[in-house]
Amino acid sequence: MYFYGALIVLVVIVGLIIYNEIQKNKRYEEERQARLKKRRQPKDTLKVRVKQKEESVAKPTPKPKVQKQPVKEEPKVQPKPEVKPEPKPIKEQPKEVKKEPIKEEPKLQVDTKPTVKAEPSVKLPECNYPDFDHSRLREMGLGEDDAHAFVGELINQIDEQLPKLQDAIDDKNVEQVERLTHSMKGSSSNIGVGGVTDLLIEFNTYTKSKSNFAVIKEYFNQLKVYLQKLKDQYYNVDFGSGTC
Repeated sequence: MYFYGALIVLVVIVGLIIYNEIQKNKRYEEERQARLKKRRQPKDTLKVRVKQKEESVAKPTPKPKVQKQPVKEEPKVQPKPEVKPEPKPIKEQPKEVKKEPIKEEPKLQVDTKPTVKAEPSVKLPECNYPDFDHSRLREMGLGEDDAHAFVGELINQIDEQLPKLQDAIDDKNVEQVERLTHSMKGSSSNIGVGGVTDLLIEFNTYTKSKSNFAVIKEYFNQLKVYLQKLKDQYYNVDFGSGTC
């Protein structure tokens, strides 16, 4: 099969070469015919010039006719007409034109106070997350005491990250807010679902695409509220006050 394929390619190449040679010969023949036509043209023009000279010699040149100049008659002197004095025009006294008072158009009062553009209303996130559930740890084979220990470590980690998150929000550093919420979200998702985990997932997702700090601050306030709910659920520890 390879041999036949190579043979077909070779035949096609040879055909293209032959076709190109035919086209070159055809162009060369057309150019040669064009050159021959150009060489014949001067001979034809010489024949035309010789004929024109013979015709001009054969025809006699007509003699110009002599026109007789007419005799100019002397103009007759006409008597000058008497000039009558023109009557003096009577000057008309100019009429007094009464000027009508110009009515002033009322001026339009322009309000120079700058217009204040109303800022679009921002929809804040709602607090509709279910209670935190650590059943995922129980499914992995951990006992209730071990599960509570992991939840305690999660609470400590979020407590440590809250001041850093507050500084990033004050500095309006969205990238730092996104990094911190991503770290807390990963730890919380490994332990359980609902509550703090659901809030951190939405918080981190928002900071990846948007940067309205009114919404970010509301998420931060809700994080503190749901952290307190997590403490109350597992340890009943007081952690400030928050409204939701």
